Amino acid sequence: PDLVDLEYFLSQDARAEATVLTRRDRDFYRSRLADTPPGSRRDLLYQWLEQRRQAARGETTAPLPGDVVGPLLRAFPPLLFLLGALAGGILVWGVLSYSGDQPINLFAALGLLVALPFFFTLLSALLPLWRRALGGAPAGLVGGWLTGVLLTRLSRRAYALLAQQKDGENRLALAGEWGSLRGRGRLYSGLLGWLAFGWMQLAALGFSLAVLLTVVLRGWIADLAFSWQTTTRISAEQVHSFVAALARPWTTLVDLPLAHPTLEQVAGSRVFLKEGLQHLASADLQSWWYFLVWAILVYTVLPRLLLLGVARVGGRRARRRLSFADARCEALIRRMQQPRLEIGKDGEVADDEHPPELSLPREMSAGMGRLHALVPEELLAGAAADRWRGEIERQFNASVAALDPVKLDEGEDADLLQRLAGESSQASVLLVLEGWQPCITATLEYLKALRRLLGKERLLVVALVGRDAGERGGTPTPEHEFGIWRQRLAALGDPWLLVHNWGRSADE
Repeated sequence: PDLVDLEYFLSQDARAEATVLTRRDRDFYRSRLADTPPGSRRDLLYQWLEQRRQAARGETTAPLPGDVVGPLLRAFPPLLFLLGALAGGILVWGVLSYSGDQPINLFAALGLLVALPFFFTLLSALLPLWRRALGGAPAGLVGGWLTGVLLTRLSRRAYALLAQQKDGENRLALAGEWGSLRGRGRLYSGLLGWLAFGWMQLAALGFSLAVLLTVVLRGWIADLAFSWQTTTRISAEQVHSFVAALARPWTTLVDLPLAHPTLEQVAGSRVFLKEGLQHLASADLQSWWYFLVWAILVYTVLPRLLLLGVARVGGRRARRRLSFADARCEALIRRMQQPRLEIGKDGEVADDEHPPELSLPREMSAGMGRLHALVPEELLAGAAADRWRGEIERQFNASVAALDPVKLDEGEDADLLQRLAGESSQASVLLVLEGWQPCITATLEYLKALRRLLGKERLLVVALVGRDAGERGGTPTPEHEFGIWRQRLAALGDPWLLVHNWGRSADE
């Protein structure tokens, strides 16, 4: 619920006026942190979220998204558990139903109640490891399919259908919204994957427990009898060896006389249809019930409990790994930490810098403290080249670790891009582009290549400058053109891409 509300408010702020946001967040930062500084970036964002929640609840009686999602998240796991238990109970009741004169087929019972659930347990356990080996999120079979393939395909089809009914400008806005949604989803894909994986284990655990309890219940209230028969040349000794191997996990720990049937009981429960059932002893047919109960407990219930524990641990680790260092959170942190200059009526400049005694943890600071700037060659020509470093430092209140010219061509800039990828300093990358020119496909491909080399979770800032940037240094991009650029870049679905209009507050 907290993440849902955070994304809700960040999405609202993405459409709001930057000046209003800067004043609001800076005032909150100074008023709330003067006495009790937060211990981490997560704490700072949570305090900001609580303040926004209080303000929103005071303005309207409508529930926040988190207020709706919270009860659903609490109700969904028990519902899945009950549905799984219902399916398990129905399956057992059908498999173990017999009229009393026809024993239950042992191999069919073991196959449906033990072997098949155990196979899906192994598949569920191995797929996260396989996905992790391939670099994917360890979401498991159903989790990865739901959060990845299914939702992506459905969303793309819905977007394609809507785009056919819109004009060019609306299609661009729709592409930007879809890209933003896709990008924000990438931030929480690991957490959502573990959540889906845990739900899957919970439903399977309900199924396995229902199977176990129903078998025990049927054994108490009915005289269950199991037999085996086959047309192949399988002897009773071979079946006994197979059963003893299956029973080794519990017979090794506890010496139980009823852990599995003896060789005599195995031979006595074999049915030869031509001889009828009159020669079979009731004790031999009933001896399989204890073995079946143990097999269900060890091979279906306990592994699901283990995987459920893995899902819980993985979910907690995924929550701890959330860095909140994406573009929107970086913009929010910067709005709060960046001092605001205000000009009074008498022309006096007031700096609202926070008190010097307020020291914040390093990991709370915005990620634009150090920048590696990339500027097109044509903008660095002439006398303007000497001003770019100072312009960038003043614009972002950051130190420029390096400033390099680029040709905005992946092939010609290959050496520089490879050097950026190998940097150990992990300085944020600033790419200056001329916002008055159209955003062409080649520029988008260049940004994609840059992201592939930088890797995820490294901030990439695109600063859009106006037409006279080469002569007078940085100048703003007109709002309409900046809006088009912002929508085109949002369609990339890159949550660590921050788009900034030069001359405006560096938090857009």
